[in-house]
Amino acid sequence: MPSVPEPTPGPPDFIGVGTIGAGTRWWQTLLHAHPEIRPPRGRRGALHHFDEFAGREMTGADIAAYHDRFDHRPGTITGEWTSRYMLDAWTPPLLARAAPEAKLLVLLSDPIEHYRTVFAQRVVQRAEGDALFMTDVAERRRYASQLERLQRFFDPGRILVLQFEQCRRDPAAQYGRTLRFLGVADDVVPGRVLRRASRPAGRGTSLLLNAPLPGRVRGKVARRVALRPDAVAPAPALWPELEDALHTTLDPEVEALAAMVPELDLALWPNFAQLKRRSPAPA
Repeated sequence: MPSVPEPTPGPPDFIGVGTIGAGTRWWQTLLHAHPEIRPPRGRRGALHHFDEFAGREMTGADIAAYHDRFDHRPGTITGEWTSRYMLDAWTPPLLARAAPEAKLLVLLSDPIEHYRTVFAQRVVQRAEGDALFMTDVAERRRYASQLERLQRFFDPGRILVLQFEQCRRDPAAQYGRTLRFLGVADDVVPGRVLRRASRPAGRGTSLLLNAPLPGRVRGKVARRVALRPDAVAPAPALWPELEDALHTTLDPEVEALAAMVPELDLALWPNFAQLKRRSPAPA
């Protein structure tokens, strides 16, 4: 009986780099359900390996420790997904040092809908009299600026940008697109998990979100529900001045993103429908 080769450590074949609050945990679960895709050693969730290098220099030993997280076996690929890698300005050049040949995955969602979700979470978590800080949430959704920075260190052909709303509407097609980009068989579809995406939120979800729970507990519930692709949390109304301020910041980003990512469907981001009307018709 032929011996099975020992796995060898090395840089990951792919890295999910963004973005926070856009269904990345769901998509990562789908990838790890594929028989040719292996998670990092000892962990299926985000590694956050590069977070600490805002405070100190990354060394060769740090790169070796990162490579040790990935077992390479014949006929498989391996990688991880940490949603804030694209957000942190110091991380893209470090990724280029540690895994220059990796393919990068980016999953995006409607910036203003995400703002509404986080706004609702922080309101219920806030103690009476505390200020509410939201600037970081808007900055996280400057997708075009983050993608442009990423492309300074990785060829655009090595970056796949997915839209959460497209993934939820047609998960099988977008999953197949992801598999083809990664270079693995695209005829393996974990149907049970994919079907969750198109199932509407049940009555239990609404009851849970509106239950009279303590603020901290309710905040945890809201965060967990927001990660489910089949759950649609109630979106709080934003007052006109705040809506205008968000559009002032985010409209130019979305316009630039649409130019960078032709597959982006702005019809699925109703908050930016006016940008779709202004976009020139394809030749």
